[in-house]
This record gives sequence, C-alpha cells and structure tokens, in this order.
Amino acid sequence: MALFSSANFGVNLVNAFSNAALPLFLGTYGLPNVLIGFLAQERSFVGGFVQPVIGVISDHTKSRLGRRRPFFLIGVTLTSISLLVLSTHPPVWAVIGLLTVLSFFLAVANDPYLALMADITPERQRGRMGSVMAVFNMSGQVAMLGVASMFWESHEPWVFLFISGGLVLSFLVTFLTVREPPTETSTVPLQRVSPRQYVKNVLQHREVAKYAGTQFFFWLGNGAAAPFLTRFGVDVLGVEEGVAFQLVMIAVLSTAFAALPVGFLADRWGKKQTLSRGLLLFTIVALIGSQAQTVPQAMVMMACLGLANAVTISLAFPLLADLMPADRKGEFMGLGSLVWSLAQPLGSTWAGFMVDFSGSFRTVFVVAAILIGVSFLGLQTVHPERAHSDITPRVDS
Repeated sequence: MALFSSANFGVNLVNAFSNAALPLFLGTYGLPNVLIGFLAQERSFVGGFVQPVIGVISDHTKSRLGRRRPFFLIGVTLTSISLLVLSTHPPVWAVIGLLTVLSFFLAVANDPYLALMADITPERQRGRMGSVMAVFNMSGQVAMLGVASMFWESHEPWVFLFISGGLVLSFLVTFLTVREPPTETSTVPLQRVSPRQYVKNVLQHREVAKYAGTQFFFWLGNGAAAPFLTRFGVDVLGVEEGVAFQLVMIAVLSTAFAALPVGFLADRWGKKQTLSRGLLLFTIVALIGSQAQTVPQAMVMMACLGLANAVTISLAFPLLADLMPADRKGEFMGLGSLVWSLAQPLGSTWAGFMVDFSGSFRTVFVVAAILIGVSFLGLQTVHPERAHSDITPRVDS
C-alpha cells in the first residue's frame, strides 16, 4: 500500500501548488479573480472531456509494462515540463495556455493510477488503501506548503523545481516497485456508438450515476473554496503570504492525522456511512468558518476542515471503485474525473465571480457550504448494495 501510494505524494505536490500557490502566482499578472478561480484549481476543464477516452484506452492496452503504467511515463513527463516552463514567468498568454492543460497532463498519469488501485486492492481493503493514499496525499501537500512558506517570496523558482522533481521521483517509486496483476485486458472490441447511446449505457449503472452526481456538487463546493484559502488569509485576515501557507498547512496536517483512522472506520461502518458524516461536517464547518475574524479562529476552522477532508479524500475513489463495473475500471475512473474536472473549475469560477461581485472572500465559504450540503443529501440516495444488480450490455466508445 505504501509503495503504491508513493505516486499520490507527487500528484498532491502539484494539487497543493494549484490550490495554494497558483492564486498568488496569477495575482502578480493582475488577472481578475473570476479568471484566477478558473485557472487555479487541480482539475482541468478542457482535459476532462478526454479523460474517459484515456480510461478506455488503458482498459484495452496491452504492453510489457501492463495496462496502466505506460501512462505514468507520458503524463508525468508533460506535467514536469509544464511546471518548469511556468517557473520562468512566461507571458500571460503562455501562462493561460499552460494552465488550461496542466491538470490534464497530470490526469493522463493519475486516472490510470487510480484504476490500478481498483485492480490490485480487494473491496474489503479499499477503505484502508484510501486512507494510506490520503496520508501520502497530505504528506505531498505538507511538503509543498512547507517549501513554499520558506522560499516563495525569496526564491520562487526553487518551489517549481521541488514540485517537478518530487513528482518524477514519487511516480518512479511506484512504477518500479508495483507490478500490475495478471488481469486480462478487455476482449470486447471497441464499437462505434453515438454519444446518446453511450450516455444511455453509462446511466444504466444507476448507483454509479447517482454517486457521480453527488460528487459533482462536492467538487463544485471544493472548487469554490480551495483556490482562495491563501487569498482569504492575505486579504481578509491581513497576514503575510508565508503565514497564509501555514494556515492551509494546518488543514493538511489535520487531514493527514485523521486519514488512517478514517480508513479503518470505513471498512467497519461502510464507506457510504463514513463519507456521509464527512460531508455533513464539511458543510457545518465551512458555514461557520466563513465568519472567522482572527487568525486563531481561522486556525480552528482549518483544523476542522482538515478532519472533514480526511473523510472525503480517503473514501471518494474507493467508494467509486466499489460501484463501477469490474471490467471498465479505467473507463469509469475517467468518467468520474470528467464529472469532477467540470465541477471544480465551475465552482472556482463562480466563487471568483462572487468575490468580485461582493468584494469579500468570505463568500466562497458560504457557497462551498451550500454545495457540499447538497452533496450530502444526494449521497443518501446511493445504495452500494444495489450497484452490481443491474445487468447491462457492454458499450465502448
């Protein structure tokens, strides 16, 4: 589990950079908050449409390296190069172009990586696997925030170099030490079908479809808040940028502390029940935390948000793995990424618009609380025990 989760460390070096450092980076270009919100998040709006295709291709890939690992080489290389180019502070048109596809480059590696989790992990252990991955997730974020808090203001390019190198090395550990199981690639030939037929086929997996809907609202709310946490500290609480990074680090450390217990609780109580509690806590804390007036109050809010985030970050993909068809793991991981890749930038863009309209970064937490509350209510309609009772024909595109 630890060797497999190594790659998650690198993924979340980049994700933490997108959420915490990119808003400050883009602020130096004088861009409006609505555009910063769209660009400074961990999921690619443009790339989301291609991610299900990557999943389908990985399901049907035959190579000496396996079905999933070849995509590590492509995605990690492109992401690393993009980060190094950004470190030079290129013209604004180049920055916008790179950020439009940066998260997609990472998804080329990350979506097959998540499908590999479903390939190698028995259902009864996915809660624990999710919690171990969450620990590495948070470790990557802590590492990025720590380096950024020390060097961002004085040696900004060093931060980019650290993230790029960490991404490559962490994926290299997983690539070299984790072997894919002898799972046969799909023998069903790819068929040319209309988009309407394909969507109809996917929606026949009703529990997956309902779960994707609940996660759409979660990522709308997550996208509304995550890119503006450091801006909240700087513009509302009046702290320096280094302190703003440290405030976010409190949430990350809280998540890392709670992640392992969450995995064991999920395997005992059930993933849906545990995830429901996390979403409800997220909703309450975001709503109350929107009114934080001082740094100590913000510290408490960040710690509580971290606890809630430990649940969502540990269980979102393991629960999806339980619900999706066994022979279409890469495809359905890609479809999940499509839904969330659309939701997160939409949420951050809407939140940026609300900040420009209201003049306050407090608005983003209220918006996030409402959207995550909707996700909590929707999750109550999902029934994992019914997930594999539907018999549906296989349709590939």
